[in-house]
Amino acid sequence: MDFSAIIDMIQENIYVFGAMVAACIGSVIFTILRNKKMKEDGSNFIKLHPDAARVYLTTKALAVTEAVTVYTVNGKEPSRFVDKGKTGFYVTPGHSTVEVSYSYTRPGVLHKTVTTSTDVVEKILETKARQSYFIGFDRKAECFTFEDYASSGTLEA
Repeated sequence: MDFSAIIDMIQENIYVFGAMVAACIGSVIFTILRNKKMKEDGSNFIKLHPDAARVYLTTKALAVTEAVTVYTVNGKEPSRFVDKGKTGFYVTPGHSTVEVSYSYTRPGVLHKTVTTSTDVVEKILETKARQSYFIGFDRKAECFTFEDYASSGTLEA
């Protein structure tokens, strides 16, 4: 396929091509703005609570996708952060009540993918000042896990 054939194809499908370019640009802008807002919210939370703890979330995305999603922390919107590609949220030291859910998506046999999810559940987390933790889900035991970041073995320290 030569260059002129590509130009002809674009000219014949200009609206489709334009929509695809607009969607890509919109996606990039949305991601940049979302990350900026998360950084700003996290900075504000740290200013108010300098002794806050960090809780990292499980996220894996290959052929199998796993994700722990946090909805509220102590009844409020969580203050999120992104650190070296890992996402999480801040909590104040002591007891914190979080609402979380877990979803697991794998390739299917009869369907393209099969997704299994938990309901949104309330968990109470006990954290110490300026420590990092990891919240995940054990599929065999069908329960959430909460452990010290250093002992989780899944994140780089």
